[in-house]
Amino acid sequence: MNLIKLCLILISGVLFYWVFHKIDYLTYNKYVVECFTNNSYTHNVDMPLTTEYSCQNFCGPTARCAITGQQCFADTDCLGCQPPESSQSTNKTSCVPGDNASGKLTVGVTPQYSPLTSGYGTNEKIITKDMNGKPAQPNFGVNTWRKKFDESLGLFNQRYQLKNSEFMPKYPPMYSITGEFLGDGPLPSNY
Repeated sequence: MNLIKLCLILISGVLFYWVFHKIDYLTYNKYVVECFTNNSYTHNVDMPLTTEYSCQNFCGPTARCAITGQQCFADTDCLGCQPPESSQSTNKTSCVPGDNASGKLTVGVTPQYSPLTSGYGTNEKIITKDMNGKPAQPNFGVNTWRKKFDESLGLFNQRYQLKNSEFMPKYPPMYSITGEFLGDGPLPSNY
C-alpha cells in the first residue's frame, strides 16, 4: 500500500514539473502570447445611443455581418460600415476642473451641496486671504525622519503617480494641518 502511494506521489511530482516546464517553454518561445498588447486588434465599440451614424451592414447577434455574412465583433468590422471622421469629438480639453463643492445624494434636485461648502443660507466668508498658505508651525524638535520620508515619497511618486493624464481633475496644492505635508488630492468637505 505504501509503495502505491509513493509511486503516485512521484508520478504527480513529475507531471507537475513537466506541466510547468511546458508552460515556461511555450511562453518563452512566444507560442502563448498575451492578447492585450499593442500588436493586437482592438477598436472602440460604439453603442446605438452614442453614435451619429447608422449602417445597413451591421454585426448581428450570431457574430456575422447582416449583408456580407463575414465574422464580426462590432459594426465597424463589417464592410461598408466605417464611422465618419467628423463624428469624433475634436474639442478636447487638457484639464478637468475639480468640483469645489461636496455633493450629497438626496431625494430632491441633485446635486445638492453640503452646507459646509456652500454656506448657511448665503456664501461662506473667507477668513484669510491665503486659504492654501502654510500654517504657523510649532517646534517639533529635531527632525530625524524627514529626509528618508522625502526619498521614499519620491520613489512612490515615480512609480505610482499618473503622468500626462488628460482628463484627471486638478486640485490646488494644500498644506496639511501641521504644515508638514503638501497634498494635491481632492478637497475636503469643509473646504
